[in-house]
Amino acid sequence: MQRFADRIFVVDKVPGPTSFDVVTMFRRATGVRKVGHTGTLDPLARGVLIVCTGRATRAVEHFMNLEKCYEFDVHLGVETDTGDAQGKVIRTAACPEFSDVTIREAAAGFVGSYQMTPPVYSALKYRGRRLYEMARAGEAPEVPVRSVEIYAFDILAISLPIVTCRVRCSRGTYVRSLSVDLGKRLGVGAHIARLERTAIGSFTLEGAIRSDQLAQGHIDGLKGYSLESSLSFLPGVVLSKRSSRALVHGTLPGANDAVETIGVAHEDSPLRMLDESGTLLAVGLRRGGDRNPLTLVDSFRLLVDPKSIPGE
Repeated sequence: MQRFADRIFVVDKVPGPTSFDVVTMFRRATGVRKVGHTGTLDPLARGVLIVCTGRATRAVEHFMNLEKCYEFDVHLGVETDTGDAQGKVIRTAACPEFSDVTIREAAAGFVGSYQMTPPVYSALKYRGRRLYEMARAGEAPEVPVRSVEIYAFDILAISLPIVTCRVRCSRGTYVRSLSVDLGKRLGVGAHIARLERTAIGSFTLEGAIRSDQLAQGHIDGLKGYSLESSLSFLPGVVLSKRSSRALVHGTLPGANDAVETIGVAHEDSPLRMLDESGTLLAVGLRRGGDRNPLTLVDSFRLLVDPKSIPGE
């Protein structure tokens, strides 16, 4: 259906299906063939899943880089092989009567740059294979540590052995690992008992369609967003008519082709390229710190059909 083409949708994934399952549900419910998502949610988890259709799938990486917000329950004293409630219990310990201060201080210690080891049961690839496939086969791959950013780690409620938390974090953060590490820091082990992604950037659950509705083919409340509005968080540049036409046919704009700049483009940052009517034509990548945003653009990805841009 045309009204679902080349747009961004927010789905509230319920616990159970995988993120790929949701993509399949979306295809069947809408009839759109080219569909993708912008960041995996565990089957156990619920919450915000951004779905892109048509040409919007070309912008997936920019949504994946947005800040994420999660709310979750950590079960202290019980460790599982997967780090979540669906795994096999491998170790238990009595949960002491920790003070609120002790737990909050432990959580605050994660804020900033966090050296995290992703879960063995994850979709990350190691030497061309998914980690969870290797783990299920009884193999023990070395999972490389990665550096992520924890912007805030708040304790919302404490009812031991359950601690309810909220975290704001960068791309690549596994909240399961964060939960396990919180238990380690407290000396009792832990796993994540509940997980909900409440936001990806400015995209929240408000107005989202539930994945179980999609599964039943109910799409009356399905609301899509244009790429222009969805990528408004990126800096941009408005091109002249001549440069806009040249761009959609593969020619990089020159340093003097900007009619207007929007926001500040930093080194190695994506840059929206719009025509004078405000239509988003492409997203370019600039390298270097030159003050002119177009000077160092060395590549771009077209987001429109070249036939849609009129000639002279």
